[in-house]
Amino acid sequence: MLGLLTRKYKLRSLIIAVLLFSAISVAAFGAAHPNLNQLTVVAATAGFFTNSAIVGLYALFAQSFPTEVRAGGTGFVIGVGRGGAVAAPMIAGLLFQYGMSLQHVALLMAAGSIVAAALLFALGADRSVAASNARAGALPTAHR
Repeated sequence: MLGLLTRKYKLRSLIIAVLLFSAISVAAFGAAHPNLNQLTVVAATAGFFTNSAIVGLYALFAQSFPTEVRAGGTGFVIGVGRGGAVAAPMIAGLLFQYGMSLQHVALLMAAGSIVAAALLFALGADRSVAASNARAGALPTAHR
């Protein structure tokens, strides 16, 4: 779905929007739900937007790193993200152990998506290698 939307909208803008929807749905997961069906829909929505953001970030990484370091740079960033995926449940467990409610833990976990969206927004206009090369008047990396 995200791939289809990139035909009409800029990837960075889509990722920012998806990250914000991810934050909203993760925060909603922490709210009280009257039945299992509603909780299932909220959990599926949170998973959909969170995974969409990750897929979009992979595409953004591929655009952002020069060809010579693309695999290493993308791998490094993915590794950092996987480290966060490992640490998040442990951090949530500690927060629960210290008496925080599900709602508060969900809000803290949603903050990660908000920070990521803010950082992408702060990057400004298209920062891809191709755009940087074009602004500098250089040939694309593949033609050097």
